[in-house]
Amino acid sequence: MTELDDYLSTHYLTAAQTASAAGISPDELEALIGMRLVPAASYVVAGGTVSSHVFGAMDAPGATPGRYFHPSQRAWIARARAILASGPAHNAKARLQEQFRGNISAALAELNSTTWRLADSFDDAGIPIPAGLAARLDSMWLYFLNGTFGLCVANPVSEAQIAYKEVLQEKLVQLSDHGKQAVHAPQQARALHELIDAYAAAAMPFSPVEYPVSSRKRLVEDLRNKLRATDAIT
Repeated sequence: MTELDDYLSTHYLTAAQTASAAGISPDELEALIGMRLVPAASYVVAGGTVSSHVFGAMDAPGATPGRYFHPSQRAWIARARAILASGPAHNAKARLQEQFRGNISAALAELNSTTWRLADSFDDAGIPIPAGLAARLDSMWLYFLNGTFGLCVANPVSEAQIAYKEVLQEKLVQLSDHGKQAVHAPQQARALHELIDAYAAAAMPFSPVEYPVSSRKRLVEDLRNKLRATDAIT
């Protein structure tokens, strides 16, 4: 068993395990994915590579082939089935997307007022900026469907959890200049340490294959080390 196998078996479920956990057949899982009602697999291992929509194909010799889903997939399967049961199948995706966008919008509005200003999406009074918010929601919907949030969000069981991690990352990126700026006043450094801790808890640890090039390494491990070095000097 490889390190990647260990990571995937600890944090993810295979397609068969996902269907079983959700109480559905593998064929129904495939149908829901095909209808774009639940996310695709976050990782696909085949032919000695591991592939994701975040990192593309990366070498993974010896890893066990399969498609791997975050356990939160069960919640999205339940929601998809409820959507299908509540109306015609032909517009189920549109109804699910509308629900997702409404919930994400509400979460982002709250985070805009409490955590980090989303200047592209809300004005100074907290009123949505239609074009900016729509672009953000469109992007998040696509990330949701292609399994990105199952790869990078620790608990992507709801729109609120997804939005929280995404906004924390946006804030951390801006305040640290993408992890490059480590010189801060003591009070700012303390706040940045707290932000790093919050982001680390909200984000997945990433697999050993992709971790060296991941945002987590840059924004958690590397930035913490830079801050500690600066703290020691000051």
